[in-house]
Formats: sequence, structure tokens, C-alpha cells
Amino acid sequence: MKEELLNIAMQSLSDDDVKEIVKDKFKKMIERAVEDAFKWGDAEKAIKRKVTEVMVPYIEKYDFSEYLPKLDSVLTEIVNSDACMGNKTILENFRDLMIEPEQKEIKVTDLFKIWKKRCEKEIDTDGLEIDYDDGVSYSCVDCEMSVEELDKPSWGNVQRAVITFQNEHDESLNIEIPISKWARDSGKEKPYTLSLENDLMISSLRYMDDFKILLMRLTRARTSIIIDKDYDTDDIFPEAEPESSFS
Repeated sequence: MKEELLNIAMQSLSDDDVKEIVKDKFKKMIERAVEDAFKWGDAEKAIKRKVTEVMVPYIEKYDFSEYLPKLDSVLTEIVNSDACMGNKTILENFRDLMIEPEQKEIKVTDLFKIWKKRCEKEIDTDGLEIDYDDGVSYSCVDCEMSVEELDKPSWGNVQRAVITFQNEHDESLNIEIPISKWARDSGKEKPYTLSLENDLMISSLRYMDDFKILLMRLTRARTSIIIDKDYDTDDIFPEAEPESSFS
């Protein structure tokens, strides 16, 4: 019986048949290996990396300015539609965020002025003294601006610094703004740019004020930050008016 089975097998499988079977199995094994490499291995990462290297410079160089008026028009229409009134703040902030800053550079003292205007509008007046000398108004609040360079490792190529805007009354308005610049010795000194995180959740737009939206726009445009002063102080006068009381 054993010899008969062997003879049947030898008659059924010619050399060509064996070669085809082995060839087919080998082909399928290679296909599975390649598929797994693209799905789980380094091949997919390598391809994505190469595509990114090619596409990102192209996108960065492309001028999208011609689409901005259309984008602004569409977003304005959406903001004003009744169906989106519940998300009006998100849409308005998104529209403002997409507007390219006109200036290629901005002085830190100009940023300070913009922040002070925000403080005048939004400062919490609880606990502020009331001034009756010239009508009825809240007393002024001291504000301070400072720029502090952080220690840079001797081997590092990036100089980091922090801009601080603060007032003595409402801490919720105080802010620290990280900035950085390329500091390798190459002759011409590079300007500072904002170093805010660019990973922005759409839901967070509901809670962003105009000043933070401006900072995000300046970050996205890589606007140069000119340190014309590293320290300054000023007073602000709250726009809110107290109820007069002469009792």
C-alpha cells in the first residue's frame, strides 16, 4: 500500500507541478509580507515621511491669499445664519483666525498696547476703588510688561524668552507669551517669533478672546517680534462705569 501511494504521488506531481505550487506559495508569502510591512511596519512611515517632505514645502509656498475674500464671505454668511447661532463664537473666532496678519513684524510694546485695551474692556472691577474727582469712574490699575531671556544650553541653537503682561488687580487677564529665535552664530541675528502651540481644537475657539486669536494668527504667520523694550509700565482705566453713590 505504501509503495502504491508513493507511485500515485509521483505520477500526480511532476517537476513542473511542484515548481508551480512552490512558486504560488512563495508569491502569496511575499504579498502577505509586503502588505504587513505597509500596514504595520516601517514602510508606511517611510512613505508618509517622503510624501510630507515633498508636499509641505509646496503648500507653504502656495499663495492662498486669493481665496481669503471668498473664505471670509462664506464664514460671515455661516456666522449670521440662524442655524449656527449656538456656535457663533466658534465661527467668528475661526474666521478671525484665518485672516492673515498685515504686518510682517510687530513690536512688543505694540502687543502691550493691544493687551491693555483688552484689560480696559474686560477687567473685573470688583474691589476697585471709585474715583469721584472728575465724575464717577473706577481708579486706574497698574500694568507691567517684561521680557526675560531664558538660559540657553551651550550646545543649543535656540534662544528662548518669555514676554509677561500683568496687572495688579485681575490675575485672569495676565499672560505669559513664549518666544524663540535661531541663535546659531551665523553673522546676522534672527528675530524672535511666537512659540505658541499650533495644535488647536475647534471646541477651544469658543473660549478664546480676541488677544489670544491675534497671538495665534501671528504664530501661524511667523510674524517677527521686535523687542524694542524689555520692560515698561502703564496705567489703564476700566471702561465699565460704577454706579454713583454719595452716601
